[in-house]
Formats: sequence, C-alpha cells, structure tokens
Amino acid sequence: MWKRKLFQVGVPMLAAGMMAFGVVGSAGGAALNPGQANKTSNGYLTSLKYDAALHSLLPASIKSKGYILVGAQMENAPDDFFSGSSQSAVGFEVNMAKGIGKVLGVKIKYLQLPEWDSIVPSVQDGRVNMSMTAMNDTTARQQLINFIDYLTDGVGILVKAGNPENITGPSGLCGKNVTDVAGTTQEQYLDSLNAAGGVCASSQITEVIAPSTAQEIINLGTGRADAILNDNITDAYDQQTNPAVYSVPYKPIDPGPYGIGFAKDSGHLMKAVQGAMLKLMSGGTNSVYTKILTAWNVASVAIPYPTINGCSTTYAADCG
Repeated sequence: MWKRKLFQVGVPMLAAGMMAFGVVGSAGGAALNPGQANKTSNGYLTSLKYDAALHSLLPASIKSKGYILVGAQMENAPDDFFSGSSQSAVGFEVNMAKGIGKVLGVKIKYLQLPEWDSIVPSVQDGRVNMSMTAMNDTTARQQLINFIDYLTDGVGILVKAGNPENITGPSGLCGKNVTDVAGTTQEQYLDSLNAAGGVCASSQITEVIAPSTAQEIINLGTGRADAILNDNITDAYDQQTNPAVYSVPYKPIDPGPYGIGFAKDSGHLMKAVQGAMLKLMSGGTNSVYTKILTAWNVASVAIPYPTINGCSTTYAADCG
C-alpha cells in the first residue's frame, strides 16, 4: 500500500561526508565497523575517472549548480544513515552516490526527508534530482517515477535478542504486534499476511506504524512491538551493531530490486547516472561497486547490471 502524507519543509541539506563511529556490540559473528567500512569504500573511489560524455548528458541546472541533490531518509543503516551527532552521511549507498558524482564531475548533496512517504513525491515534483535510499523498485512505484536498479534484497524479521516470542518465520508473527514504516514494501507484506487467505488471516497481526527505522527499534525495545519487518540488509546490520536485537534466520521474503528514483521527465539525468553506475560495476568481482558492498558485508545483494525499471523486466518474477 502506498500512503501519502504531507511532507515538512525546512529540512537540512547535507553534503556527503564521513566520520568514524563506534560499534555498540555484536549479536554474533564479526562486528561491522561502519567508520572503517566507509573509509575503505571511499578509498576505492580514487580509481574512478571523470567521463566528459556522461557529464554532457546532465541537465543544465545540475551543471550550473555543480551537484546532484539526492532525497533520502537517512534511517537505513548500512545503506544510508548519519554518523553519530555529526550529521555526516555514510553508508554503502552514500559511497556509491559519491562514485556517481565523481564519474559525472559533480558533487553529491543530500536532502533529508522527514517521512518515507515523502520520498516519491519529492522526486516527482523536482524538489530533489533523484532518490537513493533503500527503496524497492516496484510496479506500483513505476507508475509514479522511474528507477535504475542497483541491488536485490528481501524483507527480514528482527526481534529482541534471545527471541523471547520464539518467532522463526512469518507464521510466528500471527497474533503479535509488528512494527513497520508506512508506505513500504514491508507494510505491503504485513497487509498480505493479514488478508483473506493470508497466513495470519485468522489470527491477525497488529500493525505498529513507525515513521522511521530508528523508531522501529524503539518500538521493539520498549515492548510496543514483538517484531520488526525491515530489509534483510538492515536486520543483519542491526544484529552486528546492537546486542539487543536478533535477525531471524529465515530465507529472504519477497526479494526484489532496489532502485535509484527519477522523475518521469528526467531521461537524460537517468541515462547519465546509469552510465556512471556501469563504470562503478565494471570489472565484476573487482569492480568498485562490489568492493564497496564487500566492505559493508553485503556483497550477496550485488547484481551484474544497473537495469532501468527492472521490476517490469529482469526482476518481474520477484516484484510486487
């Protein structure tokens, strides 16, 4: 379900940057150090070269300003988030965006958007040049904006450490309080579980709507929710960096592509960005793209080509 809400004004514009921040702890396995991952990933960008032909495709407004404005919520670690109190943008998407900017000869700046539901409207009305913020490319969203796909991931289940409710898969959510963010594919999935014929139709999930991933964690910690529905990438990150949570080891639910979002009339910008992503992806396992994902412990989500609107083509079988 795609809900719309009024978005606020006066949100800060932030330049992409980096500052190391400490890991709280590990719930099992090697803990990820976000600061080091970000520093290492930025180092890979030195091999990227400016491409004058791709730069020429950029709209005149972007050329004159010298930057691409990216709309994001910055609540999606390890994709895109803020480093501590510095408000510096970090994450593997931020590293990739900076790489796109280097190839195109422009800077990358971020506009922090207050609610998830405001991202697509902000792309549509030109408030931002594009979005890149852990958003699934779906056929419904393709009616509103276009996408360049850059990875695939599915829905995951996050619970308290020790799994006190003994949730081992989707059926374990029935009759429980489950938190998600409005307007996301996770909310769509929860609705499908509750729908007629769904796994939880006879013992429905109570949805606890959150405005952000941070609030989801609060809802879980305070007992307002028994589980979180979020991306597998985010769940794995949370487990590595927060000893109070546990990612249920269940196969990815409804896997599908993530996309960089563009307004329907942004064809030249989209072509330029796709060309830049091809530069990042060149070299297979030795590409800048794969090295960045590896630095953030998410190499398994890599795809070989930045497909345009792949939910209607390459990934149609996996898309909703």
